[in-house]
Amino acid sequence: MTASLLGSEICIRARREPLPPEQAAVERREQARQLEAARQAALPAPGPAPSASGGRAVPVAGTLSRDFGDSGAGGPARGLTYAAPAGARVVSPCQGSIAFAGPFRSYGKLVIVDCGGGVHFVLAGLDRLDAETGARVLPGEPVGQLGAAEENGRASLYVELRRNGTPADPKGWFRSRG
Repeated sequence: MTASLLGSEICIRARREPLPPEQAAVERREQARQLEAARQAALPAPGPAPSASGGRAVPVAGTLSRDFGDSGAGGPARGLTYAAPAGARVVSPCQGSIAFAGPFRSYGKLVIVDCGGGVHFVLAGLDRLDAETGARVLPGEPVGQLGAAEENGRASLYVELRRNGTPADPKGWFRSRG
């Protein structure tokens, strides 16, 4: 049933007999849900996910600001840190399921993607989450958005690859085909 037919049906029914207030409210909510679904279906598809040369989707369009193994105040980096524009879209680097999505300590909002085979990606520093725990995702599918820029005018995304619970350099993952 299209939105215009649905609207006509409601108008015809309203002329025939008044609905109880509870049923009328339910029908209005259902009509609003259907109209929103039709609006979403009419939106253009998002552009292609950013990708590293020759490989899988990198989670954000930005520049590498801290490399795996670089020394820092907390010891060597166990992941990559990307500097990206404020509000940048963050995408899943693999097909899998969302093992965790929510606030985590001082990392902001965090997403853990279970890619299968003992491989997990941790994406930290998000301001908005677009995925929920348990959801299935495809490579390049949006999972969140970065927040406001930091002092350098860019926002940061921390990316950690874990193989069987051990941090590994994610750059090889992004270079390989999969």
